[in-house]
Order: sequence, then C-alpha cells, then structure tokens
Amino acid sequence: MASIPLPDPHALAVSAALAARIREAIERAGGWLDFAEYMQRVLYEPGLGYYSAGSRKFGAGGDFVTAPELGSVLGEALAGHVARMLARLAEPVIVEFGAGTGRLARDILLALGREGLRAHYRIVEPSADLAERQRELLAPFAEQVGWLDRWPGEPCEGVVLANEVLDAIPVRRFVKRDGAPRALGVSWEHEGLRWAEAEADASLAAAVAELERDLGRPLEDGFRSEICFALPAWFAGIAASLRRGFVLALDYGLVRREYYHATRSSGTLVCHYRHRAHGDPFLYPGLQDVSAWVDFSACAKAASAAGMTVSGFTTQGQFLLESGAHELVDGSRDPAALRRVQELAMLVLPGEMGERFKVLQLAQGDIAAPRLPGRDFRDRI
Repeated sequence: MASIPLPDPHALAVSAALAARIREAIERAGGWLDFAEYMQRVLYEPGLGYYSAGSRKFGAGGDFVTAPELGSVLGEALAGHVARMLARLAEPVIVEFGAGTGRLARDILLALGREGLRAHYRIVEPSADLAERQRELLAPFAEQVGWLDRWPGEPCEGVVLANEVLDAIPVRRFVKRDGAPRALGVSWEHEGLRWAEAEADASLAAAVAELERDLGRPLEDGFRSEICFALPAWFAGIAASLRRGFVLALDYGLVRREYYHATRSSGTLVCHYRHRAHGDPFLYPGLQDVSAWVDFSACAKAASAAGMTVSGFTTQGQFLLESGAHELVDGSRDPAALRRVQELAMLVLPGEMGERFKVLQLAQGDIAAPRLPGRDFRDRI
C-alpha cells in the first residue's frame, strides 16, 4: 500500500467518522458484520459513504475512469441502438440508473438530436452530489431531463440504461472450509477493521450449493468469492417499473462458469482509490470505491424470474465494432482525432475494456427486441 496516496485531513476525518459508525454496528451485531452490510455502509451511508459524500469520483481527478469519461464513442454507439428501441415504443422514455457525471446522458441526447430525435430522459441517482453535477452538465437539455431518487412509481414504456451500476450493488462473500461454505464478514480488532469468518446462514449455504450444482463440481477448500443477493430485487424493481420496453446493462463481469473458475480462487472484489486498484476494502472507508465483478448468469436468471426476456448478450468490444464505432474515428493526425483513436482502443481491445465489459439486453412485455450488435453469446450464460 506504499503507493496509495494519503488523503487530506478533512477526508481522513470523514473516513474516521464512518469507521466509528461501522464499529458501533459491529458491536451491536455481536462482533461480526456481514460483508454485504459493510459494503452498503462504505458506499451509501448517508453523508459519509463513497457515493453519498461529496468527493470527486470519476475522471482524472477522481478514483477511476468509466467508459463515458474517455469520450463520446460509447454514447454515440449506444444512441444508435437506443434509437432503434425507441422506434418500437409508442410513448418512450429513457431511464438511466446511476448516471455518474452525466456524460453518457449528454452524449446520447446529442447523438439522438443530430438524428432529429427528441427523447424524454430520466436519471435515477442516489447521490445528491452527482445529481448536482449532472444538472450542471445537462443544463442545455433541461426541458428533456428529470431526476428521480428511486424507480419510477408508475410503470412506463422505455429504455432502461445501467452503465457500471451492477458492480456497485453490495455482495456477500464466502470461503470454503472443510467442504462447507463459511461467511466472510468484518470485525474490529486492534483498532482497525479486519476480515472475519462466521458460520454460513441457511441462505448463503443454499446459494453456494446452487452455484456448485450449476458448475457441476464442488468449489475447493480455500476458494473465496462473492454472491450478489440483491440482484433478484433489483431486476424485479425494473420489471415492475417498465410496462413495455428494454434494458441495456453494461459492466465488467463474467458468466458463472468463468466467475467461479478454480483459477479465480480469491474472488473478484476490487477497490479503487486515486486510480490505484487494490484488494483492501478496509482502507480509508468511505473514500474509495469498493466493487465486485458482475455474474451475468445470475443477472439473466434474476431478469427471467422477474418476467423479462434475455434478448442479447455480447462483449463491449463486439458491440462497439459492429455498431460502427470505428467509423467515428477519422484518419487525421490532429490531437482530437488521436484522442478518439486512443479512446476506441481502450473500449474495444481485449486487454482493455473490450472483453472485460459485457452488454446484456433484456426485453419487457409483448415486444420484439432489435438485434444486439455483436456476436451473440447468450449460449454461454
């Protein structure tokens, strides 16, 4: 951790306040807190959590860079596909969950506008700080864009977008010991937060058993990983709010047999602080991002259980290249053109975002989905 920069005194004070609150929760729980609750608190605790406080999160001055922060290529490519979806709906609205700085929304609205399309756009944003930044960036679209703090109350027709949202849903962690799963959680020892094991409750034991049945093999002793118990409720909420339409979820993730492969025996948990990726979720609570890769097989199962149809699944690289993203880059050598070349490379190359990021398309209601650009990998789910 020597390369991790030290936060300023104010940030350290905020982190210490959150750590103290978590310590109190651990003591109230008898000395052990499930990791999912810990992750919920460090990300979303009112006024102190990573997405609830006012620290800068995205871009060069933040902790990590999302695809929309690289440039407009992703937004322009998505806009073309979204336009085909909107054309199949009578009174559509675009609903984006967790819109970050608002750049994806801006790029989509600009691209749709160039095609003569004017869409109603709603953003579901739990972070007041990010919502304010979005309002500033999207001021030119004030008549089209509105904000919600939860799923729309009345079911609507439309297109739901979730770019790098699912990885921030809290996960439970487990480890196999003597042939059985044990829960991984958090304790407070020697004036600090530490990993601690506990007996797996019935729901966690059943979930691990289901994983092993799907894999056709037991997980080895010492294997540790994550399960997102909140996915069914998340997709059920979407299904309840979307009377008819589509969902596009983009995130870094894997299908189940790759997610729980024996070579990935430490899990997928990853933390980001000032563009340093590391594996310590207890460093500077509330000041760093904590996430886990997405199990897209679990997403597909949860969506199907909620009544939606899995209508497409591919990699981000495949999606962008078949969408014609390479045509957005010209052959000139001016700085702007070179930046777009670098952006496209980051988005599509296998060693960058191209293979790690996937695109999942869902359909809701009696409607035929447009073909998702890119090779169809639904058979892998």
